[in-house]
Amino acid sequence: MIAFSFIIVEPLQEIEKGIQEFPSRLLFFIIDPIFIIFIIILFSVGLIFLIIFKYKLHREYKRVEITKKEIKESPSPKTRKIYSEENEDEEINGKDPEEDIEDEESCESLPLENYQRSVNIKVNSNKRYFHKKDISKDEVKFLLAEGYQIKKYKNLLNCRMENFLLQPRHNESLTHLFLTHNISEFLEKEGIETELFTTKKPDIVFEIRGKGFAIEIETGSIFSKISRMKEKLEVLKSYDKWFFVVTDRNKVKKYKKYGDAVGKRYVKSRLDKFVKLVKKSQK
Repeated sequence: MIAFSFIIVEPLQEIEKGIQEFPSRLLFFIIDPIFIIFIIILFSVGLIFLIIFKYKLHREYKRVEITKKEIKESPSPKTRKIYSEENEDEEINGKDPEEDIEDEESCESLPLENYQRSVNIKVNSNKRYFHKKDISKDEVKFLLAEGYQIKKYKNLLNCRMENFLLQPRHNESLTHLFLTHNISEFLEKEGIETELFTTKKPDIVFEIRGKGFAIEIETGSIFSKISRMKEKLEVLKSYDKWFFVVTDRNKVKKYKKYGDAVGKRYVKSRLDKFVKLVKKSQK
């Protein structure tokens, strides 16, 4: 037992000595010139980065403000398509009952103040129709702040699902706006010049070989007032060829009682016939 005590007494004395010397060693480490210089350098580098970050943030905020001011003051570019006074018949272009189907998705608008970076906005917010893939992320944020919505539809130009930024009028559905512009875009790409109307005239009007054609986009709400349908039919009959594009597939048969009508899923095949007619006339 005495031998064991002699064995452990020396290590215990070393431990006690280390505990007693720890404060002095710690103080020596803290006041060491190398440690002090390291702390000063680290603090200085952090301070420099903070100053640079604040400077860049302030400069970019000013650029955004200047860009916003230029956009508000710049005049809107002229457009060939006709947009006259608002349609008096709000029911004709009412909210589409099929807007909640799977081929559409929404995205909340982001306030313009939420991003303060250097941006270059080239889009005209009065256009109301954009392919999301064709504009920059900053322009997407700008349009969302202007009240646009992101919706996914099947693009007639390539038959693929695609995201669009849309801003319908107060009495217009998103699907009505999309089909009007997408059909017009398809025909224009094939060399058929179109005119768009928001009056009592048809939504899309164009000519082929001297004959007038008209396309009316319908959501189905017009049946609440048959008198409106009769007025619309009188206008459509003034064209050589016309047809309805019905957004609600369940109402296509109902429209066929009044004239030629197709569902939106089959509008591409109908438009292809016009393209063939144009190409045939060019031979």
